[in-house]
Amino acid sequence: MIHLGLRLALADGRRSAISVALTAAAVAIGTAILLFAISFQHALADRDSRQAWRQPLQSTAPQARLLMAVLDDKYAGQPFLRVLVAPLTTDAPAPPGVTKLPGPGEAFVSPAVADLLAHTPADQLAPRIGRVVGTIGPAGLRSPQELVAVIGEDPGRLAGEKATPVDSFRVDSLPPDLPPIAILILVIAVVGALVPVAVFVATATRMAAARREQRLAALRLVGATPSQVAGLAIVEALLYTAIGAPAGVALFYLARPWVALIPLDGATWWPDAIVPPLGQAIVLLGLVQVVGAAAALIGMRRLSVSPLGVQQRVTPPAPRFWRIVPTLVGVAALLIGVTEFRGSTSLDSMVVLGGSFATIIGGIVFAGPWLTVVVGRVLGRIARGPSTLLAARRLSDDPRGSFGSIAGVIMAVFVASVFFSFAAYANLAAGSSDAQLRSGEVMAVMPSESSAAAGASRLESIPGVVSVVPIREAFLDGSAGVAYASWVVPCTQLLAAVDVTGASCGSGSIHTTALGVPAGSYVVSTIDESGNLVKASAGTFPQIRIDSSAAGLLSPTFPNGLNGLPAVIIDPSALGRDVENLPFKRLYVATDGTAATAERVRAAIQAVDPMALVALAGDPLDRAPQFAEVARIVGLGLIGSLALAGCSLAVATITGLLQRRRQFALLRAAGMPISRLRALILLQAGVPLLVVSAFSALLGVVVAQGVLRVAGVESAPLPDLSLLAVLGASLLVAMGVVVATLPAADRLTRPQSLRSE
Repeated sequence: MIHLGLRLALADGRRSAISVALTAAAVAIGTAILLFAISFQHALADRDSRQAWRQPLQSTAPQARLLMAVLDDKYAGQPFLRVLVAPLTTDAPAPPGVTKLPGPGEAFVSPAVADLLAHTPADQLAPRIGRVVGTIGPAGLRSPQELVAVIGEDPGRLAGEKATPVDSFRVDSLPPDLPPIAILILVIAVVGALVPVAVFVATATRMAAARREQRLAALRLVGATPSQVAGLAIVEALLYTAIGAPAGVALFYLARPWVALIPLDGATWWPDAIVPPLGQAIVLLGLVQVVGAAAALIGMRRLSVSPLGVQQRVTPPAPRFWRIVPTLVGVAALLIGVTEFRGSTSLDSMVVLGGSFATIIGGIVFAGPWLTVVVGRVLGRIARGPSTLLAARRLSDDPRGSFGSIAGVIMAVFVASVFFSFAAYANLAAGSSDAQLRSGEVMAVMPSESSAAAGASRLESIPGVVSVVPIREAFLDGSAGVAYASWVVPCTQLLAAVDVTGASCGSGSIHTTALGVPAGSYVVSTIDESGNLVKASAGTFPQIRIDSSAAGLLSPTFPNGLNGLPAVIIDPSALGRDVENLPFKRLYVATDGTAATAERVRAAIQAVDPMALVALAGDPLDRAPQFAEVARIVGLGLIGSLALAGCSLAVATITGLLQRRRQFALLRAAGMPISRLRALILLQAGVPLLVVSAFSALLGVVVAQGVLRVAGVESAPLPDLSLLAVLGASLLVAMGVVVATLPAADRLTRPQSLRSE
């Protein structure tokens, strides 16, 4: 049986070899993608374990052996992690990847930082680090390109700051703090990326189904039993998967260094960490064989009933409207599941919701042939030429085969529309501060007034610095017992540094940035080291009166004030000569606008006090970084789905051309010009591709909107115009793949080839 099955599969010589190679290649691509998918969790766990030491186990003072402060910073727009450490005992532990604790003024740096230091002017980065005494090993880095510096500090200087007393370093990273809606989006994103892969593998083993049906139908006519025919079909399918699955393993290892360069959460991956668990990998390779065999058996159903019909090319019954029912059931199940499990992050809820979304994707594939029939009938009614008529007849007679070649793109379009809707919500939830620095401005928040004064003095001598504006801070304590944060700074200088759309200073000396500050008289207060309000002594400052004339900074229609700015802006003239008695820890620095000057300013400030927070114009200020992470994962899944769709269309188009070369050659022998044959190929692929893609994209947006609204999102945003751009580009690429097969169609369909048929 096995020997006969292999001989039949390879009976067509070169054409069979090409078909086997293409199908095995498709299986290999799908297998490699699935291997990368099951490797993701291991790679993520490896990354988390390498960075777990940055979330130290906080210790009480007697047991603490180390003081440690982890500061998320940037250099040239890249994330730059500075870790300040100060030993409290002689046996203080060193972080993973560091051979010993650096002393005050010393530092261990990652290889990427060492490379930057070698190619960066000394006054732009080195002052923030100190003297480099070693390199951090891979055990302490979450990615090869990560910018990290472990900097030694004096315990007396680090004490009292935002430093954590540490006894030992954490081994296992803390789980991410994600809200239920974010977890739901991630589950749907994973399913949306993986289900098309599984469908692609199943479709790949059916690519040579037409020729196989003819061969096995002939055997049925000469007496082969249904079980024997099924066995031969399984042997042929296993030929593809037995070659494709090991090739997929090889492709996985070949592509791993390149996949490791794909960033997620601002970091790439260690290639040796991208390894699938052995047990899961073995099960996966076995499932590929099972899926291939099952797809072959399902394709033999019509043959078992009527081998004569297959051999004589009898048109099967047209798909009916009921094929759209599984899609509708999947949508209903998903919305009901989101309603029932709202706010839940249990495994059961994720399985139900993920399964419902997978049902929708599978339902689209199941409903695709019916939609193709509808497209073919409409195209036939409006046809005005032979190419259009033949394309319409082909779509109506073989909707399964016609849709099969574009199924991957259709699934990718659906997934893309869902992903873009979720990404729009995730980006909106991540957001950024409303108050952004103007170009050329630098903001610094110092830990103490003394360091702020030293920093301001040092900045005045840096080339490229135009001005330094100190921001003095106070609180306005009213009769209602509520204290409002205030900055004492000339309004014009503040708006010159901060870009606030629609804001103006007006003529008054008191300006409110929040609409909720009531009118009345307020006492100027400050905060002591314990965080308690301390009112100024009588006669030091005049009382601040806020009335309707104080709302000059923002237009009255501006919603709920500004993030990043306090409730009240006070001009120094309103407080008299003693305004300098108010503390200041915040500086706005105007520069000449060059990146080099901005980095020099940041380096000078953090050289004065390494705990200073410095922001440059253009630095993103995420309000909810966990949603930014969700948006990145969703985008990664979208890229994978579109790439898979391109591979699917390329393989399916070439295979379909090989299967229909005889019909095309006969058309050319009957006098059809090659130009009309090309038009026929483009119409058959392009018309259902455009129409069904539009349906799929609309369904994706509707499903995503339904999920977000049922999950409790009051104003779920629609995807922006970038969705249309990506979908348009995807469809153009898909049609480009079809166009790329036209030269091969010219060669394969020459009438002379009929002599060998």
